[in-house]
Amino acid sequence: MKKIIYFDEGSATDILLMEHGGQITEINESTGTIKLKGQVDGSAEGKAGTGFLNIVKATFNVKSTGTVSLGKDKIATKTITNTILTDFLALKDRLVSENKVVVLDGYKVYALINSFAYLKMYAPYMKVFKEDSTAFEGSQDFNLQNVDEILSTAKSYYELVGIKNDEKIILRFNINEFKNAYVLTDLPKMNLKYFAVEVGKCTEDELLIEKELAGSNTSQPQNQINVSELIRGNIAGASVENESYLRIYDVILGGIGISDEI
Repeated sequence: MKKIIYFDEGSATDILLMEHGGQITEINESTGTIKLKGQVDGSAEGKAGTGFLNIVKATFNVKSTGTVSLGKDKIATKTITNTILTDFLALKDRLVSENKVVVLDGYKVYALINSFAYLKMYAPYMKVFKEDSTAFEGSQDFNLQNVDEILSTAKSYYELVGIKNDEKIILRFNINEFKNAYVLTDLPKMNLKYFAVEVGKCTEDELLIEKELAGSNTSQPQNQINVSELIRGNIAGASVENESYLRIYDVILGGIGISDEI
């Protein structure tokens, strides 16, 4: 492994928790607590075989013969982050073999013009222009000077189109999970390997700002297949199946030189 560019720690943590579900009795998202079963006597004990669960257990400072809980704020440390990454790297091959995670290699990514991702990538540069600059022509309806701040609070995940040969997919990135000072605009220039989870499908057209603001799949109701028409041989209603739907993947890990061995 040469360098980590992107790592969605929250999603990776969820995967690790699910993979070690036998050690966990309760996850309370509203209070941000994790409850583990077993006995704790002031030190890390138990059958946990991974650094992730050992670190969690080591954080407990209380004695208990039942379950113990750990606040979310207590595991948000650099040590925990590194442990989660190391454990995910150790587990990734099994996750891939079990089809829980897919490997995406050789894809070049780009943002569609007039998409929120495109706006997010270049919004920070808008502040160098004056409001009456020709750079703003055709964008009078947008508050471009403040758009980066607005997007930061309105949207967390951004979609880029990935292309490899003639195949296209959509990769979603959590804007807050880039590592080593990398940002969204760096991705089109890089050759990265991604580990991701498939989460759905959509068309490229649905990534455009006006379509997102109008709500996804707004054209779907009038394109639904009518069964009686199919029986009569009128398959015009089946055109929805032939639209260019692209698979959507939430990226967990992206980096350079991520091989089968750590």
